[in-house]
Amino acid sequence: MAVIQKTAGFILSARPFKESSLIVSILTKKFGRIKVVAKGCRRPRSKFCGALEPFNQDEIIFYHRELKDLYTLSDAVVIEGYPGIRGSLARVTAAQVMCEFIDKILPAGEPDDRAYGLLSEFLEKTAAEPEDSLRAFVVVFLAQGLAVAGIAPHLADCVRCRAPIPDNIPAVNFSVSSGGIVCAAHPEEVSRSVRFETVDALRRLYGRRRVTVNRRIVDDLFDIIPPYLAAHLNGLTLNSLKHISKE
Repeated sequence: MAVIQKTAGFILSARPFKESSLIVSILTKKFGRIKVVAKGCRRPRSKFCGALEPFNQDEIIFYHRELKDLYTLSDAVVIEGYPGIRGSLARVTAAQVMCEFIDKILPAGEPDDRAYGLLSEFLEKTAAEPEDSLRAFVVVFLAQGLAVAGIAPHLADCVRCRAPIPDNIPAVNFSVSSGGIVCAAHPEEVSRSVRFETVDALRRLYGRRRVTVNRRIVDDLFDIIPPYLAAHLNGLTLNSLKHISKE
């Protein structure tokens, strides 16, 4: 039996379905990530016109059925359309990165307040972020997203043997496959050298302390986060990130 449900949610992605409809992925406040069919929304006079644009925050009404993974959208009204983002191609691209990330890492139907809050904060701040700092802004939020996905890297000591890593060294080896920093006794083919200031920045980030990043730290994060996602989330790639990482 279908139950009518209402909740707030962010539009993550949409793809064509049949001649005039869309299948839309939405991060909702109450139900987590869901997929809905928006019937007839590609017609010129559709009641959904403008409401299902990427990264809109909407109030949606849909028919919820137990044991189903695809629901029918009944109504959608824009709560926040983020015009400050849509006026800039760079900001739109940044928003697409985070929406793609959330869309791909979250299991369906499991409410996640951390993911909802992370995306909400990101979109709110992106609208005001200077374009020349968006590259750093995006990669820092992606680093936070690793914790939301439950795969934050191990940074306290060597992930292999728990040996302490000296603080007075310029660089440390980071093992993508093992999921953290490694000491000199555990060199690995997939390890990458990262600046110690990058490790310190990540430690501060995960400790919810103030973080200031520079170009060197940002470059390190762009070097390790894409392969880290692929290694720990079944080969996940973020197609939209390619447009951010180039300068």
